[in-house]
Amino acid sequence: MANYIALRDRRLVGGVPARGGLSIINTSAHTPLSSVFGQIRGAANAAGGVHSLFILCHGFAGRNARAAMSMDAGGEGLQLGAENVVHGNVAMWSAIAGKVSNIVVYSCGAANTERGNEGSTADGRYLMGALAIHTNAVVYAADRIQWYHRYNNLSNGRYEFGEWEGNLWQFPPNGNPPTIVNQAPVEFADVMGGSAP
Repeated sequence: MANYIALRDRRLVGGVPARGGLSIINTSAHTPLSSVFGQIRGAANAAGGVHSLFILCHGFAGRNARAAMSMDAGGEGLQLGAENVVHGNVAMWSAIAGKVSNIVVYSCGAANTERGNEGSTADGRYLMGALAIHTNAVVYAADRIQWYHRYNNLSNGRYEFGEWEGNLWQFPPNGNPPTIVNQAPVEFADVMGGSAP
């Protein structure tokens, strides 16, 4: 039974070793998200649903476009698959609505909204909230640049994200305002370490 899915974009250096209960889906700049959605639906149908989908990718972070400066900011989307995940296409994620209970986004600045960016294409909290609504899943994403280590003692490496940088936000699928939480219900490290339920 696949309780968890690791959705990893290959532009994030490293790899995801096989684990029991974990399906691994890799994307690249040439992978249409429609094919990803088909794989997620297949895994969910085979398992009777997926507890958590872990998105492992780069975020469009490191600058504040409105302030025209580099900084620990983001909110402009996720570098995932051919289309990326941005304000203009987040509705396409309704293709997996009801298939996943939680989405945990390990990406830089995914939930970042700098003052003055509210309602713009750099409003990460709006984007993550929209992702929650369209997938009917609870979304977890942080508002700062995330750092990770890659361990090379495995054939394809392994990600270790450590503690969340900045605030971790929880976005409910009903459109209510997000709240700050300490951690997701299951962290990627729990799955990799074998301690996930």
